[in-house]
Amino acid sequence: MNCRVFCAAVLALLTAPIAGHAQSLGEIARQQKDSKSQKSNTQPASPPKKVYTDENIGKSESTDAGKAPAAGKPATNSATEKEKNQPAASADQLRANIQKKKDLIVALQQRIDKLQASVNFVQNNRNIYTNAPEYNEHQHQKELAVERLKAELEQQKAELSDLQDQARDQGFGNSVYQ
Repeated sequence: MNCRVFCAAVLALLTAPIAGHAQSLGEIARQQKDSKSQKSNTQPASPPKKVYTDENIGKSESTDAGKAPAAGKPATNSATEKEKNQPAASADQLRANIQKKKDLIVALQQRIDKLQASVNFVQNNRNIYTNAPEYNEHQHQKELAVERLKAELEQQKAELSDLQDQARDQGFGNSVYQ
């Protein structure tokens, strides 16, 4: 009896300092949130787009008929710059859409797996299980839900394939659609 009390006291004394030093889950979450915000703050923002106005172009040039074509060139350059910037934004948008579809497909697959694992039919032995038919009907409803989710999964996979084909057709690299 004395040995048990002594062992319990020693165990309590040894584990007490460990509990005092442990971080709470809230503290860990705050630290991770702070580190994520610091990482996002350290990344440089996208450079501002250059906008050409009459003030930028018209000061150094006159409105002669001979120089009118020269004034049109900066407008053409700004149009080509916009065209160059637009596919990049489109590539980022496609990449984001493709990643969303992939995440949705993974979530659907996990949901299907979880639901399939929970389907368990009971043998219809009325002496042991009085509510076996109702239970089995509920399991059948789960199976139907799995079939609906599988159909939705196939639809999402087809949409992902279409997005990837669209990225390939636009000439984006492998990093966009993989």
